[in-house]
Amino acid sequence: MARGNRMKKADWSEGTNIKKQAGVSDMTMLSKITNEAINENLKMRFANADIYTYIGNVLISVNPFKDLGIYTMPVLKSYENKNRMELPPHVYAIAEGAFRNMIAYKESQCVIISGESGAGKTEAAKKIMEYIAAVSGGDSMSIKEIKDMVLATNPLLESFGCAKTLRNNNSSRHGKYLEIQFNSGGEPVGAIITNYLLEKNRVVGQIKNERNFHIFYQFTKAASQAYRDRFGISGPESYLYTSAAGCLDVPNIDDKKEYADTLQAMNVIGITLAEQDEIHCMLATILWLGNVQFSEGDDGNSLVADKGITDFIAYLLQVGPETVSKLMVSRTMETSRGGRRGSIYEVPLNVAQARSARDGLAKAIYDRLFDWIVVRVNQAMQARAESSYIIGVLDIYGFEIFDHNSFEQLCINYVNEKLQQIFIELTLKAEQEEYVREQIKWKPIDYFNNKIVCDLIEAKRPPGVFAAMNDACATAHADPKAADQSLGQRLNACTHSKHFMQYDGKFIIKHYAGDVTYETTGMTDKNKDQLLRDHLELCKSSGNSFLKGLFPEPLDQDSKKRPPTASDRIKQSANELVTKLMQSQPSYIRTIKPNENKSPSEFDDKRVLHQVKYL
Repeated sequence: MARGNRMKKADWSEGTNIKKQAGVSDMTMLSKITNEAINENLKMRFANADIYTYIGNVLISVNPFKDLGIYTMPVLKSYENKNRMELPPHVYAIAEGAFRNMIAYKESQCVIISGESGAGKTEAAKKIMEYIAAVSGGDSMSIKEIKDMVLATNPLLESFGCAKTLRNNNSSRHGKYLEIQFNSGGEPVGAIITNYLLEKNRVVGQIKNERNFHIFYQFTKAASQAYRDRFGISGPESYLYTSAAGCLDVPNIDDKKEYADTLQAMNVIGITLAEQDEIHCMLATILWLGNVQFSEGDDGNSLVADKGITDFIAYLLQVGPETVSKLMVSRTMETSRGGRRGSIYEVPLNVAQARSARDGLAKAIYDRLFDWIVVRVNQAMQARAESSYIIGVLDIYGFEIFDHNSFEQLCINYVNEKLQQIFIELTLKAEQEEYVREQIKWKPIDYFNNKIVCDLIEAKRPPGVFAAMNDACATAHADPKAADQSLGQRLNACTHSKHFMQYDGKFIIKHYAGDVTYETTGMTDKNKDQLLRDHLELCKSSGNSFLKGLFPEPLDQDSKKRPPTASDRIKQSANELVTKLMQSQPSYIRTIKPNENKSPSEFDDKRVLHQVKYL
């Protein structure tokens, strides 16, 4: 084939010939296109260390679980100003195509990276950013500064937003859409990050052999002596939130080195030393909150086991010691009649309730801290000149199916359904409609239009799953168990859909990527996601202006208006994301995880075939 001959002649760098490619590098050239043929071709190429393969304009990337030496500067430069088919498939070719198309057609671009956890989405996003920073023009200090900041967001947001899971040693536990802004000459002048769905429950607990967010291990292992003395910091084994899951170290992750990278990234972005002190103070507060233990009094109510710990937390938060110890074991309740305020009284908490309230405060502080970091990064990367176009890079959770699936998986899978809908609208549906307009003869391709599943989750009428949750929260707001029972009843309204089944406190949604069974227990409480008034009062009474700034909302919010739930927020964020993506010309990278063992040599046919079918 002429195309294959061209590939053999191309060089990655002067005097270096490209090794022979296994199988076919563009699977539109397969003699017979079936799931099995695609799978076999990917397997052949994986065995030959050819991890990238095209299907037309879509790049398939199989995680090699080792360094193949294909991201050097000579390799990167070899893709500059090259047509996609001149060189072997590569993530750099996708980045080159998006960049050149933006300049040539004066259109904004986006790169949508999808795949399971551990398939290599975050690495692909980093390589896209590295390529664009390397080949985009501009020698001025301000443009160089923007490029450096864009690259610095990677180690910073990885440390605060990624964690070791059973499937992936560097799993993104949040979604990120980075928009790099360019002037009309193709020079980067600014950037904006939008973050989605931080998995804040990870802060207070992880399943066995997983870890909390990387930053906690970096901080506890490598903190300066000044921080150790000021914030009472020792090793990660000393804190419940970092040690309970039994995993302190991860192969191939050097927490001390990565802590240095995190601090350097903060400096590049312009986070001041005073702000860095405050960030570390919040991290220390969270670690110490996890060490607050409770015993049960004779009356069944909780008691703080070690008042010395709550006193130290009070010191970190700059509030009175009694305020913290009281907040740990009681809750302020307010009655209301006919929309008017009633009496306020204190309710003692049992041990389980006290642990839940303690964890709620830790999660709230981390969630607000993460948001603050993103806002601070965006301030630093604000456009230095008028921007004409953007290249967006989306790195978001992959589809998740676990043994136990709850609210978090529902939200993640809902967002993936929305992204699949974009793929259908912009690729399959649009392409075939164009064939009809141009009267081209072809055999129509059957595909599953998943709009019906998106509607099942997000519709208001008839009520979808999110609407049923919101109604359950509203009618049984004081009792989580009653709210979960109410949810079970309200989900009956979804049984009209052939993509929905319900039984025994569980429900099944038939997603495009497979059937997922969700457990309703605890769902309504996670959906409600309200900050306790006591926690808000505590943070607003602090002598620490940084902590106060993390909680800017007024204490006396309009009690008649229902605050937005977590599902309201993710639905709004997902639809805003879809709107942004639809305004850009998309490129797609579909990442595939070849095995569950992170092995560089194992290719699990069954696992890969499943991913091929839904990707």
